[in-house]
This record gives sequence, C-alpha cells and structure tokens, in this order.
Amino acid sequence: MERDKYRIFVVDDEGESANIIASSLTALTDHSVTSFDEPHKALEAFIDFPSDLVITDLNMPRIDGFEMIEQMKDRNINTDFIVVTGNKTVKSVVHSRWLGVAYLFFKPVNVDGLMDAVETMYRRQCYWEERIKDVRGSQIQ
Repeated sequence: MERDKYRIFVVDDEGESANIIASSLTALTDHSVTSFDEPHKALEAFIDFPSDLVITDLNMPRIDGFEMIEQMKDRNINTDFIVVTGNKTVKSVVHSRWLGVAYLFFKPVNVDGLMDAVETMYRRQCYWEERIKDVRGSQIQ
C-alpha cells in the first residue's frame, strides 16, 4: 500500500545546487519537494511541519548540516537524512554515520544514485508504516 506523498526538504546554501536536486526530484518523482538556501529557514519550516526526508549539504553558514540534522532529529526521530557534500573527509563520513544519516553523496552528485536512494527510503518508510498498522489492527481485535 502506498502512503501519501513523501515530503522532502532540500537544504543547500548554494541555491543552484538545492534547485537542481529539487527540480530533479520534482521531475522524476511524485513527492512533495521544498528547497531552502538557508538552513535556519529549513529548520523553522521543519519545526512547524516536519518532513519525511531531508537532503542537506554540510558546510553552510550559521547552522552547519550536522547541527541542523541534530536539531531536526530532536524534534522528529522518524525523519530520514541524506547528506550531499563537497566535504570529502573522514570526519564527514564518520559524523554522518554517527548521526544515522542513511546515505552520503559527494558533489557532484550522481542524480540517478540519489533518486534510487530516495525511492529506497520511501519504500522502507511505507513498509514500516504498514507494520505499525498491522500491529495496531491486531491489538484492537
């Protein structure tokens, strides 16, 4: 069973990068995609209405990607994260893993690989939502 549209935030202080990813997602999927070029604006929007998936850069002003992920996770543990970064360091890999980031892509990003990751995460979330419905249904009977 398919769920409602997957709500995706794309966050990158390089507005063109955010727009390319968001445009690709919009053209190739049926998900709801919103892009942000300022991480604090993404965080404000997330507080009001959390997204299912956040695709983010790491090196951004005021709030870096790691801090934004931590703040979002504090508000909603069910949100998934993909990091797309030009910061090819061991620290970015290890810290991403420690935060539970599902996928890490280095710029320039392979759009096909990113789309595959998004669809995999969407199907995984649908699967677990069905399991929750199964458990709730069996508890009612």
